[in-house]
Amino acid sequence: MYTLIVRALSGIVSERAAETLLRAALREQGLTPEGVSAGEMQRVLSGPLLTRLSAVLPEARARAELRTLSGQLQRQYPKAPTLFPGAPVAAWDEEVGTTAWDTPAELSADDFEFDDPEYTAAPTQRRYTLDSAAGQEALIQDLGRMPGVQGVLVCRASGEVLRQRAVASATTLGSVIAATALLFQKRGLNLMSADMGGRTVCMRPLGGYCVAVVAGPQVNIGRLLAELGQIREAA
Repeated sequence: MYTLIVRALSGIVSERAAETLLRAALREQGLTPEGVSAGEMQRVLSGPLLTRLSAVLPEARARAELRTLSGQLQRQYPKAPTLFPGAPVAAWDEEVGTTAWDTPAELSADDFEFDDPEYTAAPTQRRYTLDSAAGQEALIQDLGRMPGVQGVLVCRASGEVLRQRAVASATTLGSVIAATALLFQKRGLNLMSADMGGRTVCMRPLGGYCVAVVAGPQVNIGRLLAELGQIREAA
C-alpha cells in the first residue's frame, strides 16, 4: 500500500520528497507505512497529504493529482471508497443506487501547468529578481534562516553557480544541478531532493535559474520543500 502511493507520488515530486510527505502525513494520523490499510490511506490522501502537497503545488493541481490517485486506489480496493467530493464512484457501490463509471476524467497537460496565471498571485508566494545580485542575496538570506539549512546556492539551469553561502565544493554541486536540469524538464518536476553524503540537497527550478538548498539531518524536510514550493522568479 505504502509503496504503491509513493510510486504514484514520484510522478509529481521526487521519490525522496514523496516519501517524506507521505510519512509525515501518516505520522500525523498515527499510522505506519507497514500497517496502513486502504481505507486509512484514503483518509490520509484527502486530509494531511492534501494539505502538505498543496504547500508544494498549486492547490487545484494537488487536489486533482490526489483525487485521481484516490480513484485508482478505490478501483484496486473497492471497499475503500474515495473521500474526495465528486470523485468517480466505484462499481462496488452500484448496489446502493450510486452511479458507476468506466474511465477517469480526462485531464490535459494544461491542467497540470506549474505556472498557471491563476496561482501566480497567491498571497503565500514570494518573488525574487534572480537576475540581480540583490534578489539572489535576498533569496539566500530568507532560506538560510531555516533551522538545519547549511547552505544555499543560486545557479543557472546550466549549473553555473551565481551566488552561494556556506557551502563547500559549490562547483561540484553545480554540476549535480546541471545534471538534474534535464530531468526537471523531462518529468515536469518543480521540486527534487536527494541524499548526498549525509546531507540532503533540495532543488527547485525557477525559469532559467535553479535554487539548491543543502541541509543537515536535523532539518524539517517537509517544511523546507513547502518553503521552496512558494518561491517564484519575479517578472
